[in-house]
Amino acid sequence: MMTIGFWRHLPYIKTFKIHNYENIWSDHSHSTMSAELLYVLEGKFTLTLASGLKFPAAAGDFLLLPSHAQHRDVFEPHKGLLMLLMQFRWEGADEFFSVVNNRTLCDLDFTTRSEAMRRIDLMYELWNSADEWSVQNVSIQLHALLALFYNSAVRGSSNVAGAMEFKRGRADVMQQVKFFMNQNYASEVTLEKLARRFKISTAYLSRLFRREFGVSFNRYLNTLRLEAAVALLHNTSLQIAEVAQRSGFSDSSYFIKVFHKYYGTTPRDYRLGGGAVTSRRLRRRVKTV
Repeated sequence: MMTIGFWRHLPYIKTFKIHNYENIWSDHSHSTMSAELLYVLEGKFTLTLASGLKFPAAAGDFLLLPSHAQHRDVFEPHKGLLMLLMQFRWEGADEFFSVVNNRTLCDLDFTTRSEAMRRIDLMYELWNSADEWSVQNVSIQLHALLALFYNSAVRGSSNVAGAMEFKRGRADVMQQVKFFMNQNYASEVTLEKLARRFKISTAYLSRLFRREFGVSFNRYLNTLRLEAAVALLHNTSLQIAEVAQRSGFSDSSYFIKVFHKYYGTTPRDYRLGGGAVTSRRLRRRVKTV
């Protein structure tokens, strides 16, 4: 549970922009006097701290840096790196960073991550409205976003030893399930078949998906298949129906419907647009950068 000190002050935002990273940030260690929130829009990189800790990240990932944290943003220059960068000062930062770190952000469940992305969309839209109320509202939204990260971290560390042991047992099962699905998402994978394979009930497996991943089995499976479809659309010239089939969608019409619901565009428009998948609002903003 958060203390009163965490809520007492709103963060002050100094910088909020979409930033196309240059090689210098990869080659040279740097820091700022402000804390930083990073949201990866396109590309992959490894946040490398002076302490030697490394945090790989890709599109859709969040990372945080306390003020004065020496680091490098290591990426392959020819592939590029596009991130939403926010620099802020905050009197609640010490309490926050004593609980939240980049390991906890790596463990965000699907629901929390989706809510965080929604707030980022809203914040960027408000920031670019350029009126005083909207800018103040961005600080409020950032405060709520940081609280979301904080609560997620607290939930992940609040179990007693016995509950943690039980959770590790669940996690072992789900790691095996996750590996199997990563290898077989294109085939006819059903909850019932998985339950039989791992010798557990379908009801229990369904609950495990929500507990461990924060989403239903069908939502998780569709996410795997859509990620595979995105790679095929980006790297091949296959027909849409063939992309759907290879990704595990037997019905191309259903594939197009799910793709549009998840990404806000059709597979065809995604391919014609050059393969940029971000949230709807940010995708429009990126085109103007």
